[in-house]
Amino acid sequence: MFYGWRIVGGVFLAQLFVTGFMTYSFGSFMVPLQETFGATRAQVNLAMTVTTLAGLVISPILGAMADRFSVRALMTAGTLIFTGGLYGMSLSQSIWQFVILFGVSISFSSLLLGPLVGSTTISRWFTRARGKALGIAAVGTSVGGVVLPVVLGNWIADYGWRAALENLALVALVMLLPVMLLVMRSYPGDLGLHPDGTEQDLAAGSAPPAIGLKDIIRHPAYWSIGLAVGLMFSVYSALMANLVPYAQGTGISLDAAGALMTVTAGSGLVGKILFGMAADRISLRLGLWLAIGLVLAGLLLLQTEPNYPLSVLACISIGLAAGGMLPVWGALLAVIFGVASYGRVMGLMNPLITLLVMPGFVVTGWLFDRAGHYHGAFWLYCGVLVVAALILTRLKMHPQPPAGSANSAEGISPAGGVAASE
Repeated sequence: MFYGWRIVGGVFLAQLFVTGFMTYSFGSFMVPLQETFGATRAQVNLAMTVTTLAGLVISPILGAMADRFSVRALMTAGTLIFTGGLYGMSLSQSIWQFVILFGVSISFSSLLLGPLVGSTTISRWFTRARGKALGIAAVGTSVGGVVLPVVLGNWIADYGWRAALENLALVALVMLLPVMLLVMRSYPGDLGLHPDGTEQDLAAGSAPPAIGLKDIIRHPAYWSIGLAVGLMFSVYSALMANLVPYAQGTGISLDAAGALMTVTAGSGLVGKILFGMAADRISLRLGLWLAIGLVLAGLLLLQTEPNYPLSVLACISIGLAAGGMLPVWGALLAVIFGVASYGRVMGLMNPLITLLVMPGFVVTGWLFDRAGHYHGAFWLYCGVLVVAALILTRLKMHPQPPAGSANSAEGISPAGGVAASE
């Protein structure tokens, strides 16, 4: 078996833990933290706000580091920060200690163990099967979303939230640290291999050279991809935050509304694999257009306030698209910018996407408060997705790096500069 699949396995495991905890399990600690510290719901949620704001600052820095430093060192550091942060949170004596520890440790570890470093590494190890590899690795986030909330919920019920954090820290350390140290490698060339396990690096010499931070910002593709993907994530994030209350407002029970979230998450898992495999065979821009079309179809169906089976169908459509966004986006960055600049590009694009995502929650709530229903918000989502699709029409799939960009990156292995074909 090609060693690159072990790299995929390592990224899969890392994302299972860090995303499974940050994105899917934080809510499990909400009430216990309120009861322990006498905190308000807003104070507890500040932990996620601090994480987001810290990520805006450090993402470009860590992205540049991902292109220049050993992935083994970066992901090992991420593991130690993640597990150390979990243990530190378990010792918190005030809500403010918890908020700060959560914000600092999770912002760093979610970048070092998440797609920023993980997708950068996988893109170096694969060319022809890059989309498939990115899709499989991204499934780790979905598996984490299914497993960790259940496990942590049981631990919290049986032993309390402090012990739950300590247990997760220990399990993550034991499972992640050996893999990060013994398995993860930055480039195929480190082991005398070529991307995809081929005998010859067929794309050698044709890959885009590394470019600097200023040139990335000036690159038209940075804005086309960042704005389009950011708008897509904004719609999905706001919709997921409001899907359960929307469903309840149409007469669906709370349990059945919660099941719609599960359907969406499960469809996302399938979408990551399907879109990842498709990304190696079709135009990546077409892949994003297909994702936009699926979300639009789901939204238009929800607009009719359909019966429950049709609501499930709408969530399947939306989930498939949302799952497919990450592997297609990751493969697209490698095609346009090359793997030598991959970390820097993603690191700079993350703040742009985050800034586009953040207003969606407030705008959705404001529209609902004014009208008493979600129709206006859903029509706005449809308009935003149409804008994203139009932005993609301006994307040139094989642009040359801007004039004045560097011809090579310090510390970049020759095996790392391979771009996939569309």
